Amino acid sequence: MNKELLSNVNKRICDRTDCFYWQTDRKITVEEQAEIWKDRHSYILNDELIEKINLLDEEIKIASLIPFDKNAQTNQGSVNSVRVGVLEDGRDVVIRCHPKGVKNGYFYSESLAAKISKNNGIPAYDTYLIHDLEDEQDFAYQVIEKLKGDTVSVYLKENPEKEEQLVYEMGKTVAKINKIEVNGYGPFDNNKAKEGILQGRFNTLVEAVNAGLEENLERLTKYDIISAQNALKIKDLFQNNELLECDKAVLVHNDFADWNLLTDGNTITGALDWDECVGGSPIEEIACWSLFFDPARVKTFLGGYFSETERYENFDEKFQVMRLRYVISKMALRAKRYSYDKSEFLAKLIESGKKHLAESFEYFNLN
Repeated sequence: MNKELLSNVNKRICDRTDCFYWQTDRKITVEEQAEIWKDRHSYILNDELIEKINLLDEEIKIASLIPFDKNAQTNQGSVNSVRVGVLEDGRDVVIRCHPKGVKNGYFYSESLAAKISKNNGIPAYDTYLIHDLEDEQDFAYQVIEKLKGDTVSVYLKENPEKEEQLVYEMGKTVAKINKIEVNGYGPFDNNKAKEGILQGRFNTLVEAVNAGLEENLERLTKYDIISAQNALKIKDLFQNNELLECDKAVLVHNDFADWNLLTDGNTITGALDWDECVGGSPIEEIACWSLFFDPARVKTFLGGYFSETERYENFDEKFQVMRLRYVISKMALRAKRYSYDKSEFLAKLIESGKKHLAESFEYFNLN
């Protein structure tokens, strides 16, 4: 990707001003997305990374990094290339590297959210160092504390009998996160986060939920997932809906699933990947989580969640409207990816999403 095009991409990829869910709403084309992330691992060599970090920082010195494994649980995400190592003072660290030449517009926001959560008793991490992109040959990265434990997804493959206990613990843990009050709704302003302030970009939850909605619906219409009539009814549902009224914004992790959580087998020992965190309603967190799992698992999760806080007024109705918003967002993302990655995995996700849409259409009479 040439310098001029890359500069233009960086202006768009960091723009979260009209964003509900960043992976869906980032303003880059299918071709740009495929180009940026296709070889994110290949250009970062461990020896060069150690040299770069040790030259740039006087306090953070890398002693060693373990050999890179693209199949490791730390590298299962679709954005960063992740390395694991040890500092000279003996602390274990994780280094999250963004694709070469691509500006990261959220490291400060996610690091501050994790810090505030840790200060409130959540098993999150400290950030030791953030490096901002300097030129198109550079890459942005953050050096963070390595937390102990396996990801829940890996642990449960070997210990399926522990699932109910850990899902209940997930609910308890995320309920504690959702008690942390923040300023404003939607994605946080990364520049303000650099100054130590978590400030959402919207004044109301209604504004945050409607951000990116029209484009999402256009995308689903384009790919024949919904009709134009469906789209109009959905837009009407989200306009000034009293179910979206919210008198205080709280911290929402927004991707609190098995692959982003660590466990010792008894409880949750780490909450990772805060790159989608926002200010919002607790219902958002629950609605987002529910899309990945079956009703029995959701019931267990809610049992843990509401053991930490009282059940919200009009919870079922608010849950259904927020769930629909996340289905729309996830389906828009999947449709975009499927246009260049026609894998069986994505095809199954799209079919699952269509079932979720059908349920919501029936609930709100949107057909």
